[in-house]
Amino acid sequence: MHGRPRWQQGVLNVRISCLQAILVANVLLIGVTSVYAQTAATSPAPPNSRGTSVAVIDVGYIFRNLERFKQAREDINADATKFTEEVRDRRAALAQQAEQLKSTPAGTAQYSQMEEQLANADTQLRLDMGRKQKERVEKEAKIYFNAYKEIEEQVRRFSDRFQIDLVVRFNSEDMDISKPETVLQGINRFVVFQRSLNITNHILDELNRGTPPPGISTPQIPRGTRTR
Repeated sequence: MHGRPRWQQGVLNVRISCLQAILVANVLLIGVTSVYAQTAATSPAPPNSRGTSVAVIDVGYIFRNLERFKQAREDINADATKFTEEVRDRRAALAQQAEQLKSTPAGTAQYSQMEEQLANADTQLRLDMGRKQKERVEKEAKIYFNAYKEIEEQVRRFSDRFQIDLVVRFNSEDMDISKPETVLQGINRFVVFQRSLNITNHILDELNRGTPPPGISTPQIPRGTRTR
């Protein structure tokens, strides 16, 4: 056989086979890398890479404009006004009894009886006033508690809907140089600056009209609400 020896041709064939294998492997590697790059570009980022969205809310403003809360306060105030009128009438009756006592001879059985009745009536009035005051404080605490829980729950739903991670309480009222208390409140604000992160009106609207029934499609992100 002419040309290269057979063993040299065998070595050459082995080298060619290895070279072909390397070329094929490189082609496959390039293809896999290309597919991975395209998949990574179109796949969502992992959960740990997401940012944090923050919003602010003026709870005091909501309390002042929450219809159910305002109505409950008005009911308590109306009841308090009615009781105040009752106290005024009872005090007037006590004053009249005191005048009658002055005109009654001291030391007589009638005087002692009237004096005891007057003392008992005065004591009972004071007890009733203390009881009524305690009831009013308890009622006010209850409506504040219930209203705040409503606000808290609505903020949670709103935050879940629009993927808000943190809601910070702040005061939206401007300082008024003619009202020193507003200046002090402004200086003590926790939030010094916020840019279109206020969700107060969104929460207030939801609370005043009630939570939409199930099945309603998710609304668009309100203007001024940051999301990640």
